[in-house]
Amino acid sequence: MKIFEYCPSCGSKEIYFDNIKMFRCEACSFTFFHNVAAAAAAVLEYEGKILTIKRDLEPAKGKLDLPGGFVDPKETAEEGLRREIKEELNIDLGEMKYLGSYPNIYKYKGVPYNTCDLIFYSKINAFPTQLEKSEIEELVLIDPANIPADKIAFESTIKALELFAKEY
Repeated sequence: MKIFEYCPSCGSKEIYFDNIKMFRCEACSFTFFHNVAAAAAAVLEYEGKILTIKRDLEPAKGKLDLPGGFVDPKETAEEGLRREIKEELNIDLGEMKYLGSYPNIYKYKGVPYNTCDLIFYSKINAFPTQLEKSEIEELVLIDPANIPADKIAFESTIKALELFAKEY
C-alpha cells in the first residue's frame, strides 16, 4: 500500500509503510500512524425485525448494513451513534444497550481503514420515513432468525447480527 508519494514533513520520497499501521520517513524520521478508527452502528429492532440500510455509497454499495458511521473526534461512541442515526434516519434513539465490538476493514477510495465497529441495540417504535438519500438507497427489514449473510456489506455486521440473533 502506497498512500503517500512524499513525506508530509520533509518532502522526501523515502517514505514506507510497515504493513501494519505506520508510515515512516527514512530521511527525517517523520512517523504517521494509521490507527484504528472508531465506528458505531445500531441493531434497531422494529416489530420483531431488524432495520437495515441498503447502502447507496461505496464501499459495498447495494449491500445491507446497520445504520451508523464513524465517531467524530471528542465524541463518545454513544454520542456518535446518536448523531449518525439522527442524520441518516431522522430519529432520536432511546435507550441503547452495548452488544460488542468487531474489527473491520473499510476500504474507501482504495485506502483500507481499519475500524473497530462498536455495536449497540435499541428498539424503535416507528419506521423511519425521512432518510439521508445520499447514503441510503432504501430501508430493509430482516428477520433475525434468517440473516442473509451474502447480502450483508461487512464481516463485522454479519458477526453482530449473528450475535444478536443468538442472544435475543
